[in-house]
Amino acid sequence: MKEPEPKPKRIGIIADSHGNREATAEAIRLLKGRGVDLLVHLGDFCDSIDHGRAEGMIDLLLEHGVLAVKGNNDFLVERMLADERRPAATGDKKILAFLRNVPVVRALGDIRLAHSLPFDTLRAFYEPIDRGDTLRAEALFSEADFRILFCGHSHLPILFRKENGRVTREPVMPGLPGLLRPTGRYIFIAGAAADGECALYDAEAGSYERLGSGLGI
Repeated sequence: MKEPEPKPKRIGIIADSHGNREATAEAIRLLKGRGVDLLVHLGDFCDSIDHGRAEGMIDLLLEHGVLAVKGNNDFLVERMLADERRPAATGDKKILAFLRNVPVVRALGDIRLAHSLPFDTLRAFYEPIDRGDTLRAEALFSEADFRILFCGHSHLPILFRKENGRVTREPVMPGLPGLLRPTGRYIFIAGAAADGECALYDAEAGSYERLGSGLGI
């Protein structure tokens, strides 16, 4: 019988690279320097306008064993490459094979990883959670069973917290680890790697920290 894989203790979080390989490589370097045992990318590692950078991004994710979910830009690149009417270019088959195998949502115990909503539908790519209020987050806490959701899409580092039946929307301050209560539920929207942002979740310490070269950290 196969032994269950150990749960990651320190998760490095990257999102919304939009084809910026250099910024993503810097986020990986920073997070590895903080001792992460799992790197995740929350989608839009490709850019649908500048899709020529997709192969380099995918090579980078594979090189560092980054666990990825699919974003709306990744989906659009996949659709474009799957169109048989379009002349194929070098590397297209490899890119398409990778994108087809990237799921929309992943589960790590009570943690969910998604580009936006944690559902396996096209709607999950495009519908933002952060609308400047708590209404969508309040509904999402009722609709899904996660304790912590890490997602991207909106590019603005925001935390939604549900404690004692109340949902709050809070900014995530850089370089200051925020502690998570075991009884609380959380949605973390990561900043964009293209803007020099990344984040670290420490399961043992129960903390989340906003990091990034763009923040001078």
